[in-house]
Amino acid sequence: MWVTSGRFSLFDDTKSAEFSVMIRKLTVEDTGSYQCGVDKSWGNDIYTPVELKVKEDLSYEKSISKTVQVGEDLNISCKYPESLRSYNKFLCRRQSSVGCHKSVKASRKYVNVGKFSLYDDRTEQIFTVSIRNVTKTDSGEYWCGAGAAWTSDHGYKVYFTQINLTVTGSSGSREVNAYTGGEVNIKSRYEDEYKDKPKSICRIRTQQWCFTQTTKNLYTEWTHGGRFSVYDNRSAGFFNVFIRELIMEDTGTYLFTVAVSDEIKTYTVVNLIITEDLSYEKSISKTVQVGGDLNISCKYPESLRSYNKFLCRRQSSVGCHKISVKESKKDVNVGKFSLYDDRTEQIFTVSIRNVTKTDSGEYWCGAGAAWTSDHGYKVYFTQINLTVTGEFVETWRHTALTIVTLQRLCVKHRVSAHHNQH
Repeated sequence: MWVTSGRFSLFDDTKSAEFSVMIRKLTVEDTGSYQCGVDKSWGNDIYTPVELKVKEDLSYEKSISKTVQVGEDLNISCKYPESLRSYNKFLCRRQSSVGCHKSVKASRKYVNVGKFSLYDDRTEQIFTVSIRNVTKTDSGEYWCGAGAAWTSDHGYKVYFTQINLTVTGSSGSREVNAYTGGEVNIKSRYEDEYKDKPKSICRIRTQQWCFTQTTKNLYTEWTHGGRFSVYDNRSAGFFNVFIRELIMEDTGTYLFTVAVSDEIKTYTVVNLIITEDLSYEKSISKTVQVGGDLNISCKYPESLRSYNKFLCRRQSSVGCHKISVKESKKDVNVGKFSLYDDRTEQIFTVSIRNVTKTDSGEYWCGAGAAWTSDHGYKVYFTQINLTVTGEFVETWRHTALTIVTLQRLCVKHRVSAHHNQH
């Protein structure tokens, strides 16, 4: 662990046999001779001398403050001193008193890590940092820095410009609205290069609750934990989160996280809002006879009016075979199923013709919000429990007996008519 005293922090990495010293808020008075020492329990102690020279340079900004809106892109240019021209540059996000990450090692060459892009123009002595599609969690303290032979036995890093980033506003595209008693399926796209990286969903409120998906299989299965399930669809580049039996307390901010490396993580922020709405039925139970027809009307909340509606048959805890209707007041027919969405009355109607025993089961009326986009979601608002009674075989046997009886009556009628003619 790092041990901090005032502006000095020490870290002994026993695994790689390296001793690190970090000094913050440097002043010219810090110039001088230092000794990094090893206190041996036997024999003479070991010392490594270090000559530290701290200079005052007014050719660049020591601190930059930026305020941007959620969803915007950010470009920051860090001018640096001549003495750092040939060193590898890096962007560091301060996650603790000494935490940091990633570097660019060549001049005039872009390095892209998730939403971050780094570019070092050594001719102009300008290190440029770009952040795409910023979110609330990008707010914080960053540093532009340079590393001198860091991979050698006695390298060092210089942090020359501090960046204070504040992200304001909220992102409508990341806001998800669902309802108590229902379910929600939220997806988040990630770059193809991260398909083998661990994914997780964390709730910001506690920062202690995280649900992680780390399996390395290309086609993974759903992983379940209580009411939450996660699925990493690596072939399509989506991370899915499914939440059942929604309650008001599920409202909150969630982070869809991709662990790019031990030091770097990319985030998608989702603001989940759960509402109690008594204007529609949360659950409908229907019992019909084999061979009958069924009509079900699912009233839905105002917020779902413009979304595509669908009928989903639950085949597993999260699996669903769905049929959808994308327009208002237009019938969609798929086999024995018919769907109709009246957005004026906010009623989604489902019809099933000639039901059989195999139609029994759990169905859901639902709505999809921009599901084909990078960050769409589905809301399941009304559960339908369908029970089909009666025996299909007996129905046909009864029909067959009726046909035979009618045939006999017809034959008897024809014989009688022929006899009367003679």
